[in-house]
Amino acid sequence: MIVVLWYIPLGLLTLLLCILVRRRAYGSYPWFFSYVAFGVLADLSRFVTHSNPKSYYAAYWVTEAGYDVLGILVMYEVLRAAAGNLTRARWVRLTFPAIFAAGVGLSLARSHSSSTEFSHGFAFYIVAGEVAVRFVQVFIFAGLVSSIPLLGLRWRQYPFGIAAGFGLYATVSLLVTAKLSDFGTRFMFLFNAVSLVAYSLAVLIWIWFFSAPQKVETPKAEMSAPSPGDLKQYKDALRRMR
Repeated sequence: MIVVLWYIPLGLLTLLLCILVRRRAYGSYPWFFSYVAFGVLADLSRFVTHSNPKSYYAAYWVTEAGYDVLGILVMYEVLRAAAGNLTRARWVRLTFPAIFAAGVGLSLARSHSSSTEFSHGFAFYIVAGEVAVRFVQVFIFAGLVSSIPLLGLRWRQYPFGIAAGFGLYATVSLLVTAKLSDFGTRFMFLFNAVSLVAYSLAVLIWIWFFSAPQKVETPKAEMSAPSPGDLKQYKDALRRMR
């Protein structure tokens, strides 16, 4: 029964995937849709291979690597969607590479300053990549919150919801990972439990945001095109001016 509880996010992700299909989010947010679909498959593979340690080990690390790659792509997608037309500016285009570089740098610095059982090999790079992704997610969420007046982003819009879910989970994950490094395997059960709750809350945030259709901004009346009658009046006025 305890083992089944660890797969609560699988049910929530499945529900979220159905909502995304209904909202046709695969067209507007393809990387986030891919992340959720991958999450469902990843949890299923871990659940199926749980009784076989070798198969579970392989499935776990392969899916963790997939989460790292898709996590970065989703945050790039969120930043572009939130920035809108500002992406034409050079400083905006350089924002994500700068954030990504900062995340990688902090992850490597943390890896060298803390002693973990994954100090080398394939697992080390996956864990370092995961920590870098968490830093990127926190930075982008904090940046969106602080720049809401500049971007004109509404709190119920999808980019903000995606960033909010990742921001919550990434913040908790970084905190409990730091404690895991300090206390070692004694903290493992609590680490897994807190991570489970945080990720479940993140998925619930996404479900709540995508449960309602995103409002599309309508053009303002003063920016509307002139009517045929108005065009005729303009033409008559120009003729009289000749």
